[in-house]
Amino acid sequence: MSQRQRALALGAALREAREKTGLSQEEIAARVELHPMTYGGIERGRLLPSVSTLTRLCVLLKIDPDDLPDLQDLQD
Repeated sequence: MSQRQRALALGAALREAREKTGLSQEEIAARVELHPMTYGGIERGRLLPSVSTLTRLCVLLKIDPDDLPDLQDLQD
């Protein structure tokens, strides 16, 4: 799986989890201290989050990181 495919898969998983919470992208971004455009880029698969950002997102969205797509290219 290419880095782009991983980013798209991660973004889709985060979007699905966010939609289940009923929160907007802007609300999620504010809660994890990201610019809304940055979080939107993550959901669209244009950006990969750092490990620390992904950890904050998992906690907020109540996602088990083991349930996310293979993310071996992430950097902290």
